[in-house]
Amino acid sequence: MHLLGLALSFPAVIFTVLLGVVLVYWLLVIAGAAQVDALGEGAIDGAVDGAIDGAVEQVGHGHGHGHGGEGALAGMLEALRLRSAPATVVLSCVVLFSWLITMVGMLAVEMAVARGALLLVAPMLSLLPTSLALRPLAPIFVTNRGAAHADLVGKVCVVRTGTVTDRFGEAQVADGGAGLVVRVRVASGQALSRGEEAVIVGYDETRQEFTVAPLSAAEEVLAEARASRRRDAK
Repeated sequence: MHLLGLALSFPAVIFTVLLGVVLVYWLLVIAGAAQVDALGEGAIDGAVDGAIDGAVEQVGHGHGHGHGGEGALAGMLEALRLRSAPATVVLSCVVLFSWLITMVGMLAVEMAVARGALLLVAPMLSLLPTSLALRPLAPIFVTNRGAAHADLVGKVCVVRTGTVTDRFGEAQVADGGAGLVVRVRVASGQALSRGEEAVIVGYDETRQEFTVAPLSAAEEVLAEARASRRRDAK
């Protein structure tokens, strides 16, 4: 009863409600009433992923650093490997660990102000255990590409993240089906926005990411890439 009372007290009650929503969602997934696939390309997952990208943009601009602040936050997500799993899975883990951290924190402190601070601190602290929990599961969500990387060079893609820079971004390539989601980067100093079309001009095997260019500059970039390959062949 003490645990129940704590779970229904502020601020834990916020995460208790969210945890309830998460549990209902996954029960629906198990029952087949909601559709989500291992690649995270379901409609709900796409909406959550878009919301996360929007939050990254808002935080970056809110700190007054433009793409710098946004890039720093995106870099943190990459370092924690939080994009190695579908957004719904990541968000579910964040909610669970936030609830656990808040419950433990409320047992440790009695001051109302300190307890209220847990509402902001818990989600941040939950990122590390979320990362550790998802890393063993990352191979499950690896995309099995039907086409070779070289086959995608020259194809048009559509930016699906809030922005694409030289350090962050994803785009979707039409393949006659649901489409392929690939990691993309642009040349330093350039940026593309969500919904913009670009051409894939190369692939970095080491970083496992594609280089893209705006449609207006695609022909010139592709010509340079072909000339470079010819020089390397000689």
